[in-house]
Amino acid sequence: MKRRTFLSTTAAAAVGTQVLGGIPLKAFSPGDLGERVQADDDRILIVIQMFGGNDGLNTIVPVDDPEYYKIRPSIAVPKIKAVNVLSNVYMHPSLDSKAPYNLKRMFEDGRLAIINGIGYENPNLSHFRSTDIWLSGFNSSDPEKRLADGWLGRYWSNKINGFPEVLPPDPIAVQIGGSLSMLLRSPKGDTGIALTDPQKFFELGQGLSPDMDPMPEDTRFGHEFNFVRLVAEQSDRYSTVVKDAFDKGSNQVTYYANNFVKQMKLVARLISGGLKTKVYLVYMGGFDTHVQQQDENLNGLHPYLLEMLSTGIGTFMQDALIQGFADRVVGMTVSEFGRRPYENGSRGTDHGAASVQFVFGNGVRAGVYGEMPDLKNFDSNGDLRYQWDYRRVYADVLENWFGGSPEDTESVLEDRVLPLGVLQRSTSVDDSYAGRVQVDVRVAPNPMTDQTTLEWYQPVPGIVKVDIYGTEGRFLQNIYTDRVMPGTMRVPVRGLSSGSYICTVSVNGARTIVPLTVVR
Repeated sequence: MKRRTFLSTTAAAAVGTQVLGGIPLKAFSPGDLGERVQADDDRILIVIQMFGGNDGLNTIVPVDDPEYYKIRPSIAVPKIKAVNVLSNVYMHPSLDSKAPYNLKRMFEDGRLAIINGIGYENPNLSHFRSTDIWLSGFNSSDPEKRLADGWLGRYWSNKINGFPEVLPPDPIAVQIGGSLSMLLRSPKGDTGIALTDPQKFFELGQGLSPDMDPMPEDTRFGHEFNFVRLVAEQSDRYSTVVKDAFDKGSNQVTYYANNFVKQMKLVARLISGGLKTKVYLVYMGGFDTHVQQQDENLNGLHPYLLEMLSTGIGTFMQDALIQGFADRVVGMTVSEFGRRPYENGSRGTDHGAASVQFVFGNGVRAGVYGEMPDLKNFDSNGDLRYQWDYRRVYADVLENWFGGSPEDTESVLEDRVLPLGVLQRSTSVDDSYAGRVQVDVRVAPNPMTDQTTLEWYQPVPGIVKVDIYGTEGRFLQNIYTDRVMPGTMRVPVRGLSSGSYICTVSVNGARTIVPLTVVR
């Protein structure tokens, strides 16, 4: 395609995402990354989208609960075949895949967190609406509310000064395959590119740098012309950046010839080659297992998908460890919902609610989060009750991995959500700035009836906030905000109904978290 042809055929549209040979791409120009994104901060997030609704009950299996075998007489995993990884925690045997490194071994090595009961209140059982909820970070089943952009797109578009005119020389996000996901879109424009084959991407992008100068922007045509000119110029440059990283990169382990595993292979090679992308999105389909999910020999679509998930993640981590970039990468799975507790009449399961999520990498606080589901206490729709708001992991990513602030999280999610604590705190965040300090908080009495007291010694002056959250991680109320001097602080807590809560004490923005139980 000649440069003048490209400009003449796209100038009239002047849309945010251009498509070349089926590969969407966005214009980028070098620039300042915003005050909190340090030049040497090379942390990376991999998001694995498991479309269709993964069956959490057959992923982390409640083998010690007799109700499990009553409600799933045909597709339950026998305890003798399940893989015991921690006291009463059992995995589906497919997660102990034949690959040299897999999810079972990652858990044993402290590189995997298992989150039980991930979900949200009033779950929507439509694949597409619930996917939009997960990708947008907005918990709204209201069909009138339009969900058009993603939590990661909003975060990075806010962190880059001058976006979308100003962007770094490498793409902020890369999606492997497909058209660009909502996850990477923002109200200001797209924050990533989608590609399948770096060589083809390079060939399609070459030669698009315009040979015409920018026009004055005092007319609509001039403004649109300059935008498309920038798309063309940066498409040319980005095709070279991606191709260079691919050529310089390598894979030091053998990957299975499976589509998802090959996606992880490409991500590893681009990272190895020095691409400074912050977010990678990869995709697995097929989790809508209404029919023949699993037979008595543990064969079927779901076991196959779990094996490929385990193989792809494990092989990637083995590659990352050998090549020395494992400390820079964490990953997370997302799936729009779980499955119904009861099997259906077709050896499958139908659309459900809460499920299981994996978070992996050297930066993970490994372990099991949440209890095994209560199979005698379903929600009003007969589905599993959720324990954790899914956005708690998003808050973890923004604050503890990428070094954002609680205010960043609230701005992106339009809600106050507490990080789950599944990721280690970013070393690039200076908590001594402005006197940020975590304090040692005592709660007495705990459990409380009518009143209790939070007490701590505060070594620095500053703003103190004491907030109450539900155990699922959503903000309930602020009970104290003031500017205080150093010394011993005592804050009473009263007026809470029976139940379990999370108290947070923030000193100049640094949180200390303590549990609180109310018994009446």
